[in-house]
Amino acid sequence: MRQESLEVCRAFIAGRVRSMKRTRTDGTTLYLHGNRIAWWNPDGSVSMTLAGWGTPTTRDRLNTLCWLMFATRPFHQKKHQQHYDGKPIDVDAVFTFHPIADEFKLAA
Repeated sequence: MRQESLEVCRAFIAGRVRSMKRTRTDGTTLYLHGNRIAWWNPDGSVSMTLAGWGTPTTRDRLNTLCWLMFATRPFHQKKHQQHYDGKPIDVDAVFTFHPIADEFKLAA
């Protein structure tokens, strides 16, 4: 996890504004290079996407967020294919997590 990832993801979870070199949050949405990669939904769930960019940096930001919230790092690449929790995914797929309903414990 990069320091930039930690600081901005912690701010996102806390609902605070934070901006660094490539990553920023307005407290409700997390952006990487201007692309929306995570956001809070009105029902309290959080949605995440690679936003079409299967890059190490995008995976790092999402994995940092997952680690802080759920103590897991599910995004990875295998043979040039993006994966989520061991299964191949499309780079535009959106994953929505319901921390309460899914019984995830917020680790931040």
